Amino acid sequence: MATDDHITLVVEGLPEDDGQVRLAAFLSELQHLNATLNRLDRDANAGRAASYFCITELSYNSPARVTIDPHPLPGQPPTGLIVIESLNRISAALASGGDLLDLDAELLEDIRNLARPVGTTVKSATLLFNDSRIDLSQQIVSRVDAALAVDEECEGFLQGNLEQINLHLGANTFQIYPDVGPKKVSCHFPASLYDEAVSAVGRKVEVFGTLCYRARMDFPHQIAVTSIDAHPPESDLPDWDDLRGRAPDATGGLSSEAFVRELRDGWR
Repeated sequence: MATDDHITLVVEGLPEDDGQVRLAAFLSELQHLNATLNRLDRDANAGRAASYFCITELSYNSPARVTIDPHPLPGQPPTGLIVIESLNRISAALASGGDLLDLDAELLEDIRNLARPVGTTVKSATLLFNDSRIDLSQQIVSRVDAALAVDEECEGFLQGNLEQINLHLGANTFQIYPDVGPKKVSCHFPASLYDEAVSAVGRKVEVFGTLCYRARMDFPHQIAVTSIDAHPPESDLPDWDDLRGRAPDATGGLSSEAFVRELRDGWR
């Protein structure tokens, strides 16, 4: 991993606070940055965490600065450079006014959350990474709002693996990774489905609810879940040995060979 894979968040407080950052605002920005980096890290490693992030520099002078470096988890591939490249791609799209539809919806939500406090609880916020930057602003919030606007809703279902459940402070979300179609879909479920969602983590499921589509997108990016049907774990499914002898009279007294021969004759 390159030694210059640094991510720095620079936050300046409000003028009435002489540029000092209020604790709640600073913690909120760090939480959203952590969510952004963890999402990019998982996206680079097939949905699994590959890195942990360490604070390598911290300054409380105005503006406040915190620098974070990625480090690979044991047995996992280094994703630091991929995380930086993803931030560069986001920066280029935001700076050029390019199309944001190709960017992951939840990643856009993370960027919007980083930008939303600017002008209200902080004066400015900037992400620096290697030789690039994202100047977070209300303009970015507006652009992301437009990119995330739901163009169509319909009732339906999705099948896939249920992973990355988040129950913190009642978030009640998980990710579905379908075998075909979208790479992943964010699922929001009511408290009444708490037990079903928790017990289905890591299993293949069929999720029913309201599918939400962004403009010009072929696949949904989100579903408001109304029910969850979890498939049995593969270890609980019968194999061929388990089926042996289950229907001893299936051939009507004929040998297996004669039974199959008779079936083939019937196809002529």
